[in-house]
Amino acid sequence: MLIDLPLALLRVLVAIEIDGTVIDATLRNGVARWPAKDFAKRYREIKTVPLLVSDPSEFRAFLSAQVGKRYDWTALVALPFRADWQDQSKWFCSELAASAISRGGRSLRLPSYRVTPRDLWVAL
Repeated sequence: MLIDLPLALLRVLVAIEIDGTVIDATLRNGVARWPAKDFAKRYREIKTVPLLVSDPSEFRAFLSAQVGKRYDWTALVALPFRADWQDQSKWFCSELAASAISRGGRSLRLPSYRVTPRDLWVAL
């Protein structure tokens, strides 16, 4: 079974909307959950991409379990130098989305040491 979920790709932020709720990772709030209407008011421009995953329950469960975790601010300055982007104690926006998509059963071709919003855009 595939589920179609919108993925908001912004210039500097990647967020996932599920059933009117957005989950994102920002420097200010870490991984947080927002009503989609409130999220949309915070940005001048939002681009969305339909997203298909084969295991929507695992996708949702993974994202829910990440809410409240810290933002990986070191990703902003160290993207080219990190050995692994899959530290689940803190998240950079596009890395959170990529991990959730993978958990949802969709294979993505991504660099092993980092995932930028552009990397994710190209992979989708």
